[in-house]
Amino acid sequence: MSRLVLPKMVERSKGVILNISSASGMYPVPLLTVYSATKAFVDFFSRGLHEEYRRQGIIIQSVLPFFVATKMTRIRKPTLDKPTPERYVAAELNTVGLQSQTNGYFPHAVMGWVTTRLVPSSIVIFLGARMNRLQRTGYLTRRKLREQKNGANLKTE
Repeated sequence: MSRLVLPKMVERSKGVILNISSASGMYPVPLLTVYSATKAFVDFFSRGLHEEYRRQGIIIQSVLPFFVATKMTRIRKPTLDKPTPERYVAAELNTVGLQSQTNGYFPHAVMGWVTTRLVPSSIVIFLGARMNRLQRTGYLTRRKLREQKNGANLKTE
């Protein structure tokens, strides 16, 4: 996509590209390793391109949100640290042109600072692995119960 839009932006000497990465790209996330690595790629790619094109008037920003209350995340009720998409986007757009890398939303920026500057990465990785193991165990338990229920339904038919 960048290859398609950058030439026109260079001609006009202006443009903005917002590449959506994830806070999961800020450090390795066990059990989501491929997802985490691809989000790290998006972040590095964006920051590298920003440096290549910023002198030509083009802004390329890497956006690394934490959780947002969406159907995908299955977070139904927004909170201060899990905003609605509309609230997140409104905050993120205020950072365009200020930073080449952003968490886009002040509470997420605080969380990003804490997890990358204050807490040792080994602890962040350990806690991420623990959280994902618990999620996976819960999912597998629910799946097994559904399969047992469906098997019981098939036997009665």
